[in-house]
Amino acid sequence: METNVIEIKEENKFKLTPKTLSKVSLIINKMGISKLILDLNENSDDPEKDQEVIVKKLLALVIDNLYKAEDEVVELIAEVKKITKEEAEDVDIIPIIKDIVNNKKIVDFLKLT
Repeated sequence: METNVIEIKEENKFKLTPKTLSKVSLIINKMGISKLILDLNENSDDPEKDQEVIVKKLLALVIDNLYKAEDEVVELIAEVKKITKEEAEDVDIIPIIKDIVNNKKIVDFLKLT
């Protein structure tokens, strides 16, 4: 059975810096999903499964509201990948979003806000 796994190459990894974290915060604010993120919670006896469910919910929230912060997302991609904004408009965003919502540092930060 073949699985659809998107491999995120090391050069595509999302590096958490003050500038990128500020952009992520701006994007979340502009999308209007910060309260919804805080409400994400799963409490079963399986912490790994809980994390997987939370990541899926977070991914859905981001994708559903991405259009609200399109310009900021393009700027963030350009900055992270060190490419022009025009080039960033054509980048496959799904691996980047997955990297962000699976980034433990970002998820932990979002839980604090």
